[in-house]
This record gives sequence, C-alpha cells and structure tokens, in this order.
Amino acid sequence: MTFEIVTPTGIVYQAENVNSVTLPTTSGELGILPGHIPLTAEIEPGEIDVETSAGTTKLAVDKGYARVLADRVSVLAEAAIDVKAIDLSAVEDAQKRAEAALEAARHQKEIDPAELERLEAVARFAIAQKLVKSKH
Repeated sequence: MTFEIVTPTGIVYQAENVNSVTLPTTSGELGILPGHIPLTAEIEPGEIDVETSAGTTKLAVDKGYARVLADRVSVLAEAAIDVKAIDLSAVEDAQKRAEAALEAARHQKEIDPAELERLEAVARFAIAQKLVKSKH
C-alpha cells in the first residue's frame, strides 16, 4: 500500500510498502490495511501512524480529508509534520502569537475572514503538534 500527505505547500510525506495507516477522523480513529474498501473521510487535527516493515512513523496533522482507493491512501491536509521534527518552543511561540493576533482581530470592527481563518489554523495546528509530541 502507498501513503502520502499533501498540504498547500506540496507533498510532505510519502511512503510505499505500508502495512497500515491509522488516521484521526471526525468519526473516530480509523485503521487502514491493504485491500481496504474505497473511502473518503474527514480528518481532524491529531496523530497519524504509518506502519511499515522499517517501523512506525508518527505525524501530527491538521484538518483535511483522506481518500482510500485501491491500495493508495492520500491525505489532503492544511498542515502536517513528523513528530520528530516538532520544536515545542517554536510551536508554543507560534501559538501565543496566533492567539494574541486572534484576540486583537476580534476587537476590530472589520475582520478579514481569510486572516481570521489563517490565525485559527495556526493556533489549531500548534495545539495538535503539542498534543502529539507530548504523547511521545
């Protein structure tokens, strides 16, 4: 089975010969094995586990969608990062800046909806990274 995560910046993770993938969906944790039926699911911020013969890779992911078709699993997400690459101090700084900017934006008379969504996404993904990193 092949697995990939695609974000607006491009492909951030790709693996072949995958034994299983565990995804955080809005309906709960979903395990995918080779030969899974075709499926589309909404991904919520959380942890993705990718199991190969070489071991398990853990990734933090923001919201998005997953598609299973034949032996290919594709995740389209706002953001994703390998747990090993997460720098907690940088994540905490980004979360604080985003939350402060959100608070300031809420006090303005006119709020740019796109900027508000961007700030919420930064804060949401920072929280997801912290939660996933704290588990490992």
